[in-house]
Amino acid sequence: MIEEMQSIKLLQPGPIGGGPYRGWFFTDYSAGPFEDTAEIEAWFNHKLDMCNKVRQAPEDTPPFHLTKFVVTHQDISPRNLVLDQYVRVWLIDWAYSGAYPPAFESAALSIQPSFTDFNEMVSSLIPRYPEEEVQLDSIAYGLTTAALA
Repeated sequence: MIEEMQSIKLLQPGPIGGGPYRGWFFTDYSAGPFEDTAEIEAWFNHKLDMCNKVRQAPEDTPPFHLTKFVVTHQDISPRNLVLDQYVRVWLIDWAYSGAYPPAFESAALSIQPSFTDFNEMVSSLIPRYPEEEVQLDSIAYGLTTAALA
């Protein structure tokens, strides 16, 4: 299912249909909307710079450079999977979905606090992006404690 979603490449980042960016990597208050890739990249790099200034990110974390956008869900969890009468699995609750780098899916699985066994199992079956996952983890302070900065 994840590989199928990630096979769909999109040119414009963000929620399908536009609007605020929501999810694990956009603060509880959302972010954007952003005009283009450069603007969202600048937003992430601002969060990284802020985390570096207060020593909340590893100093060697590279800046964000977003080049590929695919369909991501970012909240894959047993609570969002439905099995129908024909034994087909449906993925529901697309609130965090949109066109984002493929690493957003694996990074979201790695930080979800619930269903850790499920998250680890799914993570073992999909492509991983260690550098990008570290980048996203590095801005956690900027997305939580300093969300409005």
